[in-house]
Amino acid sequence: MKAVVIAVAVGSLLCANLARAEDSKVTLKVTGMTCDKCVAGVEKALKKVEGVKSAEVSLDKGQAVVSYDDKKANPDKLIAAVSKAGGSQHSFKAEKPAAFKCDSCGKTYDKAGSCCGAPTKTVDK
Repeated sequence: MKAVVIAVAVGSLLCANLARAEDSKVTLKVTGMTCDKCVAGVEKALKKVEGVKSAEVSLDKGQAVVSYDDKKANPDKLIAAVSKAGGSQHSFKAEKPAAFKCDSCGKTYDKAGSCCGAPTKTVDK
């Protein structure tokens, strides 16, 4: 009986930790990039920010898609990292997306996530 109770308690703790481990994701508009070396520099700078899980930078789209732990990083830290990435040679600028819109209910939010758990997509206000 004790083994069953312990197994259920441990299983509950594992599920609770997995639910809290969700990353936030943001798509930043990035300007000032002119070549693949710029892309690599911006990507490297973003990946150095504590809490960043992944960063995919696109020259063609002029954006960076960043997945991060919102307890350690936030869009303002990511924007600051992009600004510093150019050093004295380049001037990169990143901006927060305007808003996120829920695919299900249509409501607009300032950060990813929705009232009903449906996926959100970036939209302009």
